[in-house]
Amino acid sequence: MRGRILIYDDDPVCLERLIDVLGQFGHEVHKEFEQTALLDRLNKEEFDLVIINTREPEVDEVATMERVKDVRPDVEVIIVTGDPSVREAVDAMQKGAFSYLSKPFKAEEMGALAQKAMEKRMLTIELRELREILGRREGPKLVGRSPAIVRLRKNMEKVARLDCTVLILGETGTGKELVARMIHQMSPRADRKFVAVNCGALSEELLSNELFGHEKEAFTGALHTKKGLFEAAHGGTLMLDEIGETPSAMQVQLLRVLQERRITRVGGTEEILVDVRVIAATNRELIEEVRSGHFREDLYYRLNVFVLRIPPLRERLDDIPLFVRFFLDKYGAEFNKPVERVSDEVMNLLLSHSFPGNVRELENILERAVILSDGPVIVRDNLPAALRNKSTVLPLPGADNLPSLAAMEESYIHQVLDAVDGNKTEAARILGINRASLWRKLKRQGH
Repeated sequence: MRGRILIYDDDPVCLERLIDVLGQFGHEVHKEFEQTALLDRLNKEEFDLVIINTREPEVDEVATMERVKDVRPDVEVIIVTGDPSVREAVDAMQKGAFSYLSKPFKAEEMGALAQKAMEKRMLTIELRELREILGRREGPKLVGRSPAIVRLRKNMEKVARLDCTVLILGETGTGKELVARMIHQMSPRADRKFVAVNCGALSEELLSNELFGHEKEAFTGALHTKKGLFEAAHGGTLMLDEIGETPSAMQVQLLRVLQERRITRVGGTEEILVDVRVIAATNRELIEEVRSGHFREDLYYRLNVFVLRIPPLRERLDDIPLFVRFFLDKYGAEFNKPVERVSDEVMNLLLSHSFPGNVRELENILERAVILSDGPVIVRDNLPAALRNKSTVLPLPGADNLPSLAAMEESYIHQVLDAVDGNKTEAARILGINRASLWRKLKRQGH
């Protein structure tokens, strides 16, 4: 196992011997003669092992090791000394040294010690990467208990296990990228990259370069070959956000990639095979874009394999209290301001708001409110002026449009049934009636 080693040594003879010994084992060895230079080097470069060997009596090897650990906590350190003691060795190991080696030492002894340090270093890196993967798998959660969100969550779990293209529809701010990331995290590709690009934010030329990359000298300023996002996401997931705003010529290229799973870099001729799951998202009704001639019909049907629609926040008002708790916890921790709740008045204002910006708007409102709060409760004065000045009376439709009690009951029963996938026993439990009563109500409603 080979690695990068940095030696801090003020003895030129011993230094050359160390370099020669470690070089024989295939390690890349670097050297520094001064402690300041050592720490500066560690600030700029990554090393697997640091070896400290000094003759200067005023230099404290253990203190130097601690400074090294302050700069690079996960680097391994071996201290070499000509005047060892058991107490110093134990002290060094307790404070983070990998080992404490006395001079003179044999080449095989140093080589074996360095090898063990490398193995420990590799295990540390693997453990860190595993934790990152597990963290990505746990990832962000889709907040909500409304029937629409329960259905959405179940459909996400179903499609995540498959490797088909997914089209996510939803207004701006509903959380389309969150849903895409969750699908990736629940999929067999979870340990590979998730890459997202906003197709509506770039010109046709820039988007082509971003997605497919370019060859060296493909255009003025192309000094190096650059891989595109399709290559970067190889083995993983690529999210094409705001796909409805993609330029027409780019739609043709995307269709070809989805059909053939091959790309060609800008300025290149070689076809490159890519293994990428594509998740597309848009806030537009793509079928209407097809009818108006703004979006290719063949591309639409390539993307329209499995559709997930995220409801706007105004259609899931029951989820607002859950979002409030989630964002208060998030920003309370981030700003070190433990906010416990919002006042009843504030909750009424939030429930009466139409939220054109959806969940993103609610998050911004609560982030600002936490910043402005002076106590454990968010009050009306912590809200933006446009919301702060609204009436707290919930609006009702005109008398002619008010639904009957029977219609509201029927609607609610079917919301509950949808949420429990038609399980009448569970629905009756939630409704607070027995199964026979539920059956009679459904029969009376013609179901």
